[in-house]
Amino acid sequence: MAAPQDSVSGWSCRQVAQWLQDEGFGEYEEVLCTQHRLDGPSLLSLTEADLRGPPLGLTVLGDIKRLALAIRRLQRQNHSQLQILGLQHVDSLIPGLPLTPQGTDWSCEGSDLGDTPCHIHSNGRCRLHLAGRLDPEVWKTVVSCVYVFLVFGFTSFVMVIVHERVPDMRTYPPLPDIFLDSVPRIPWAFAMAEACGLILCYMFLLILLLHKHRSILLRRLCSLMGTVFLLRCCTMFVTSLSVPGQHLKCASKTYDDAWEKIQRALTIWTGFGMTLTGVQTCGDYMFSGHTVVITMLNFFVTECKFKEKLQLFSLCLKVNVLLPIHPFTVCTGSIIF
Repeated sequence: MAAPQDSVSGWSCRQVAQWLQDEGFGEYEEVLCTQHRLDGPSLLSLTEADLRGPPLGLTVLGDIKRLALAIRRLQRQNHSQLQILGLQHVDSLIPGLPLTPQGTDWSCEGSDLGDTPCHIHSNGRCRLHLAGRLDPEVWKTVVSCVYVFLVFGFTSFVMVIVHERVPDMRTYPPLPDIFLDSVPRIPWAFAMAEACGLILCYMFLLILLLHKHRSILLRRLCSLMGTVFLLRCCTMFVTSLSVPGQHLKCASKTYDDAWEKIQRALTIWTGFGMTLTGVQTCGDYMFSGHTVVITMLNFFVTECKFKEKLQLFSLCLKVNVLLPIHPFTVCTGSIIF
C-alpha cells in the first residue's frame, strides 16, 4: 500500500506506482515511474499540461482528465506540503497551468478576476493565463503602423533622390534579356498588376475585420512590409540601375530646391506610388515595390489561419491567375509600358 496521504512529499517511485495502481492507472506506471522516475514531490507538482505535453504525451483524453482530477485531489489533501515545497495551493490555479513558486506575483489586486492567476508585466498590465488566448498588445500594433507609415514616407523621398540620378540611356542602355526581349509588350499589364494588388488589399482588410487576432496580423504585416521597404530604400539609394526598356521615357530630373523635393515626395507618398492614382516615378523600376506588396498580401491572405477562408482562398487563386505576368511586368518593365 502507498504511504499515508499526509506524507506524499516523502513518497518514492515505488510508492507512486502503488498509488497509480490503487487509483486505477496501472497502465501508466511504466511511463511515469520507470521511464521518468516520478516520486512524491514531482507527483504533487504534476499538472494536466504535463500529462498532455512532452515528454509524457498521454493521448487518451479520458485518462488524462481522470488522472488530472486524482492528482488535484491529492494536492488538496496535501496543501501544507505544497507550501513547504514552495508551490501554490491547487485551489488558486486554473486547470492545466503549471504550479509556480509562491514568491511569484500571480494575483491581480483590485481586478474582477478574483483568485484567477494573472501575470504582471513590467508596464503594470495584467495578462490572464488562459490556453488559446493571445494578448492583442495594441500598443505594438500602433508602433508597427507608425513604423510602416514613416518608412513609406522615407521611401517616397528616396525615390525623388533616385530620380535625380537615373543613368543616361545612351550611356547605359537597358540590360538585355533573352526571354523578355522576345515577348511582345503588354501596355495594360502594369495597371492590371496594381488592380490585383488592390483586390488582395481589400481581401486582407476583410480578414482583419473578421479575425479574432486582427491586431497581431496587422502588426506583423506592417512590421514585415516596413522592414522590406526600408531595405529597398537602401538598395535604391546605393545602386543606380539602367532604365529597363527603350520604350520608357525616363531621364534624370533636377529639382530647384529642397521644398520642391518634399512636395514631390508627398505626392508619391499620398498616391501610394501607384499609376492608378496618377503617380509617375522614374529610377525605381528595378526595385519593385509592387512585387513586395502583392507578394506580402498574397502570403497573408492564403496562409492566414481563418475558419471561413475557403472562399477567400478561392478568390485569391483567381486573382493570382492574372499574376504570372507580374514578375515580368514589375521587376523588369519590359512588358508593361
